[in-house]
Amino acid sequence: MSDIRTLHWYESAADNQSIAANGWRFQVAKSVATANAAPTFNIVWQSQGIAPATDISWKVEYALNWTAQVPASGVKVTVGGAWQQCNKGDSYDLNEHGYWVPSATPAGPDGAGWLNVGAINYSYPGVLGIHIVVGVKNNETGRFEPIFLDLSTLPEGSSAKYQPLETVSWWLEANDLTGQVFHSTKSRSTTYDFTNPSNPVTGDFEWSTSFTMLGGKWVIAPGPVPQALRGPPRSAKLPFLSIGGEDPLLLELDLGSWLVSFAVPLSVAALGAAATALYNKLKSQFKELKVVVVGTDGTKLKLTYKPGSAPGTLEQLGFPLGAPGPAGTIDGALKDLQKTNVIPQKETWTISAGTASLGSSNGSLPSSQPESKINGNSNGHGYGPGAIDQNSNTFVASHQPKSPFLQQGYSQNTVQAQHA
Repeated sequence: MSDIRTLHWYESAADNQSIAANGWRFQVAKSVATANAAPTFNIVWQSQGIAPATDISWKVEYALNWTAQVPASGVKVTVGGAWQQCNKGDSYDLNEHGYWVPSATPAGPDGAGWLNVGAINYSYPGVLGIHIVVGVKNNETGRFEPIFLDLSTLPEGSSAKYQPLETVSWWLEANDLTGQVFHSTKSRSTTYDFTNPSNPVTGDFEWSTSFTMLGGKWVIAPGPVPQALRGPPRSAKLPFLSIGGEDPLLLELDLGSWLVSFAVPLSVAALGAAATALYNKLKSQFKELKVVVVGTDGTKLKLTYKPGSAPGTLEQLGFPLGAPGPAGTIDGALKDLQKTNVIPQKETWTISAGTASLGSSNGSLPSSQPESKINGNSNGHGYGPGAIDQNSNTFVASHQPKSPFLQQGYSQNTVQAQHA
């Protein structure tokens, strides 16, 4: 499993122009928990200028440093020592000269999963104590960069522990804020947890995000930026349905291919009739639809269509997780065919896309997908972790389920029948 996380930021030409006109940059922050506080964001880790696509990646490797002063909001953090790489569970002391050394006493069981500061044996002249800085390794540069500043003063003789998390927040704001302390943002932010793979089959940790100026929402989808999204700008006339709150839109990319697998084999004639009836029922909703029989065991139908044309897709980006989407539309059509006896009454099926099963054993989609956990609370559906409701002005994650997405309308497409 990879120790590299990647966030791709992309924008259409139209949104790119609007963002540039506002003078905004892409601001990114990572969270760290302390023994006495919830996960907190207080340093801008990266600030990137506008571009059609920007890649930000980091290794799950962290380090400790220190500073003698807490800068005011908007001022860059200046570290006072050398970075000390620290694996979770390890413990380091700061000696009398301000250098990191392995702790005389290793961390106990309560230090597992934490970066432990065993003892502060250093006294900086003129201040009551120092402040610990936590850094992450930039995968592009190989250098450690600040992501968190402990606002608590640690005098000589104290100890502390820190838990870097893979929860990341990002937003748009003017100026290069890299390394600066912040307490609030000036535009809508979103927060997402990168702990679990975006694709559990390949083990990749890779997501793409975009800000839709028309709706004022962040969009998040698993995987790299699709080539189609680097093309012409979205039309300003396309509808955008707001879901309210600060939740991002979590999308599953629409690849235009689904497999229906029946539990009980059908005869050649029955499977052919089901393919024809399914095509006729869905042809107005999926552009360039084809329904074909797969294999000779009488159990599989494959549906292919132009990616991005399925019901529920958002501006040809993908379909929202938790919404009916294309799989739900196909499932509903199969149920209708079962009511008219095109498909046997006791037949059951599953619907899958690629290697990810979205079906169940009772002929309908499951009411919930596998869940991920963030600090013990479950939320989200499908690949990767769920969204976190994020107040745009307070960077303390509340870890609540995202609001349900209301499916938007879609155009009707008429095509010629193609089936087997």
